[in-house]
Amino acid sequence: MNEKELRYMKCIAEAGSIQKAAVLLQKNPSSLSRAVHRVEEDMDIILFKRTPEGLQPTQEGELYLQAAGEILSMYDELKEK
Repeated sequence: MNEKELRYMKCIAEAGSIQKAAVLLQKNPSSLSRAVHRVEEDMDIILFKRTPEGLQPTQEGELYLQAAGEILSMYDELKEK
């Protein structure tokens, strides 16, 4: 897991779908989908429920996204200093 993947997961959660996040991030949807699977495998959790309406964070996903937000905030603060 790296900074890029943390940002991808956060954007996917906020957008509600990989397709929308891909447009926002100017990335290929399949690369974002692979990133989700890689993080899920690395962390041994399911980040998102896949529904017809899009993706919704699971309970574990919510915890991951909260921690990711905190890590990214600290990372951004360090970059500014």
